Amino acid sequence: MESIRYKQRFQNFSKALSQLTKFIQKAELNQLEKQGLIKAFEYNYELAWNLLKDYYQFQGDSGIQGSRDAIQIAYQRNLITNGDIWMQMIQS
Repeated sequence: MESIRYKQRFQNFSKALSQLTKFIQKAELNQLEKQGLIKAFEYNYELAWNLLKDYYQFQGDSGIQGSRDAIQIAYQRNLITNGDIWMQMIQS
């Protein structure tokens, strides 16, 4: 079941990231669209760290408690880059 979970999460993340990318490319945004963009970014961030957590749990790491743990492990294992930017997102 766990292997299916991280694969499903990856599919959801890929779709959401594609939508966010299209949205970002829009030249001008009104206030409502800006708020929507922020929510879409937050949704992508949540999907991303949960995907990392599910993936590492599938790999046998059961000690991941939250986004900080998931991101630190992913950065240490070179699955993500710019770890400092990811950590800033946690603190924001």
